[in-house]
Amino acid sequence: MASVVPEIETSQRSVVHLPQEPDLVVEKDARGAIRELRHLQTPAQAEAGQSAKWAALEYLRLGMDRRLLPLSEQDWKHLRDTIDSDEPERSDESSFRWVHPRELTRSGMVETTIVWCQQMTPTENKGFVPDVQGSSIRLVVHHGWKIDQLRITSARLTTIERAKLTIASEHLKRAFDRLDPTWADDFPAEQVLRRLSPVMGLSASEADVAEAKLVAYHRQGFSTIYDDGPLGLAISATIFMAAASGDSIAHRVIFDPVEKKLVRKSAIASACAGLAFQSDPNSKTGKFDFRPDNDAAKLDLLRDPVVLHDLEHAGGGRRRLSGPRVKLRQPAALGADYEPPVQLPPFSFSARSNEFAAVSAYCHCDSMMRLVEEFGFDRTDHFRDISLPLTVDHRAKLLSGPGARDGRGINAYVTPFRGKTAQRPWNVMMLFGLADLADTWKHPLGLAADVRFVWHEFCHVLILAATGSTEFGFAHSAGDALGAIMCDPASKLRGRRRGVTYPYVQLPFRRHDRAVRRGWGWNGALYERPSPTYGLRDPVGYNSEQILSSTLFRLYRAAGGDAVRRDAAGAWEPDLERRRAAAHYAAYLIVRAIASLGAVETEPTNEASQFATALMEADVGTPYFDYEESKRLGGMLHKVVRWAFERHGLYQVAASPQDAPGSPPAVDIYVDDGRHGGYYYRREWWALPTVLWVRHHEDDGAPHEMPRPGETNYVYVVLRNRGSAAAIGATVDVFAAAGDDASTWDVAAGYWQRLQGNKTTLDVPGGGRTKFGPFKWTPQAASRNALLVRATVAGDHSNIDAGSTLPCANGPAAVPDLVRADNNLGYREWTLP
Repeated sequence: MASVVPEIETSQRSVVHLPQEPDLVVEKDARGAIRELRHLQTPAQAEAGQSAKWAALEYLRLGMDRRLLPLSEQDWKHLRDTIDSDEPERSDESSFRWVHPRELTRSGMVETTIVWCQQMTPTENKGFVPDVQGSSIRLVVHHGWKIDQLRITSARLTTIERAKLTIASEHLKRAFDRLDPTWADDFPAEQVLRRLSPVMGLSASEADVAEAKLVAYHRQGFSTIYDDGPLGLAISATIFMAAASGDSIAHRVIFDPVEKKLVRKSAIASACAGLAFQSDPNSKTGKFDFRPDNDAAKLDLLRDPVVLHDLEHAGGGRRRLSGPRVKLRQPAALGADYEPPVQLPPFSFSARSNEFAAVSAYCHCDSMMRLVEEFGFDRTDHFRDISLPLTVDHRAKLLSGPGARDGRGINAYVTPFRGKTAQRPWNVMMLFGLADLADTWKHPLGLAADVRFVWHEFCHVLILAATGSTEFGFAHSAGDALGAIMCDPASKLRGRRRGVTYPYVQLPFRRHDRAVRRGWGWNGALYERPSPTYGLRDPVGYNSEQILSSTLFRLYRAAGGDAVRRDAAGAWEPDLERRRAAAHYAAYLIVRAIASLGAVETEPTNEASQFATALMEADVGTPYFDYEESKRLGGMLHKVVRWAFERHGLYQVAASPQDAPGSPPAVDIYVDDGRHGGYYYRREWWALPTVLWVRHHEDDGAPHEMPRPGETNYVYVVLRNRGSAAAIGATVDVFAAAGDDASTWDVAAGYWQRLQGNKTTLDVPGGGRTKFGPFKWTPQAASRNALLVRATVAGDHSNIDAGSTLPCANGPAAVPDLVRADNNLGYREWTLP
């Protein structure tokens, strides 16, 4: 497959190294095809000054040479020769082309570039080389944050093996007089409407084609028309069609003009159903005493003062609910009686009113847009395919059902609407109905008042901005998770009540604490992946959303969402500041991971593992994250992300379905702190005295003896292995610090001193344990003395390895945060006389 590497200009040549297993994790599908290469802690590094695409090109070369990536020599040459082009360069000699890369920029700096190679299929018609719908190679390239060096940490493949499009000539001639090569990028709108009109009842006056092209698609089943191979030919188009509400909304259509078969037709729209209110009465009180049909006298007591940012002036000191990020729809779809208020501040209204729903819609949606900016993202770049300000309808005609005419429905949607043109950037609207049907006219309660439901819908906006679809392919969205995580720190709900996603609903249909052993797992009995739509058991994908929200809420809890502190009386209570910090970082990872996903035409997100890796990449690609002047370094949570998905059934070895957690990494060494190598949050995060102990003599014994200050003591460490494969050549280092220095890991400051020791490199069998040491230690008198263990091995490096490229590796970072999020680390301390 590979031969001599063709010469590349010296100024552009990137030198990268692709690690070997077990540092390189190779994920395969059920058929044995490689789907992901992942090596977050051992990146392939490019020379300083090189572009992301050139680094990706050399990575592709190495992957091709090792038969890990499905490229031929001719594919690679075509990519090399077209690397500086911004056009969709196609060739009869190549099965791959570049797709425009996506840069993730924060605070004006490019932190990560996502590079895609779109799979194509050469055909018997010279010059016509269509894309294979949804098939690509995706490379994640992180930019140096302290040194000018690029790091490639993963590759994801959605490619189709033996992709071949062959159509019998008589069938091809019947469908087309000829195949124009330009149709691979732009198929005429009039031909789209002409071919789809008999199938979908379209007319030029009722539909508008935004974009269309001829593609190859992965067909299913036997065909007498296609001679060989797994591919068919289809028109892939985005079409704006009339909805019951009278608006025109976007649909994604895939139509096979040869077989005259509609392969897929789906609205680019989200839906969310339920009953809820403000952020929210039951979360505020910690009880389920409130109902959506409560009168205003009861609900008004729970209103919160809010700041409405950047409102437009309307003359005479009046303001309207419109700003640079969000605007409320005007004129109102339901008529003049539903117009958002324009008046002198304050915007103070009863909870059971359309005006209160309008204020809530602006407040919540604007705060979410501002949060994206606070994360460091530029809104015009982050939402480049969406017209800003974002349009919000606080009392909308819904897309279907009885609320399509009068808005009397408990529902909400996000969808692109046809604005002045059908082209991107799209005019996207967030539509909110009612939260209560007991009083829909006189004193209505708007669904937009509940920030949890607004979070759900806002996530659809995030997904649409990144992928061109409002939903993931593997789950409905991450909106339930965002709502649950962001609302949890201030919530007073405890115990089982904490797991209710929309707690104003008396019957908790949606939860974010689902148990994998009851079928709520990524390989469980209750999981149903859309293909391309959900089945009867889970018609809108809310089972999958609950699995995802349970997974991500587990991540948040492990990151500090379960943090506690002692109150004035000495009792344990939630540590609100640490929980808020954990919620913001978890939300940031979700937002950044979504932004890194590919367009559905290039890389549909059909597997939960894709999103898991995107979250891990978001963590390791973050130089720092500021929350209220508290800086957090990236690279600390990627292992926790993997564990959270594992606990919900991902990474299975046995055949599906399995109502059980997934498998740990093949090699997963750990210093046991009572969590057996897991990452759930607990107050007691020190290593167990049976795995990290001190002796007065070099006697290889136990149990622990109290360290003697001013004298040589001997430290022993037991290292365990959660994985099934042996950890070959595992290395243990023990560091010592005293006083306040022990609170922070900071290599430059030299707080921690490495101890001399024996038996520092040994093997740890899969599922077994090995004892290391002794290490010589002389603690100080009258001082706090601490020990920090760092274990590392090929396939499972610690996050603070010497020479690591992770942002957290050198610090400064709080030791408790580092140890809790990396089971390769262990800690104990003593205050000595």
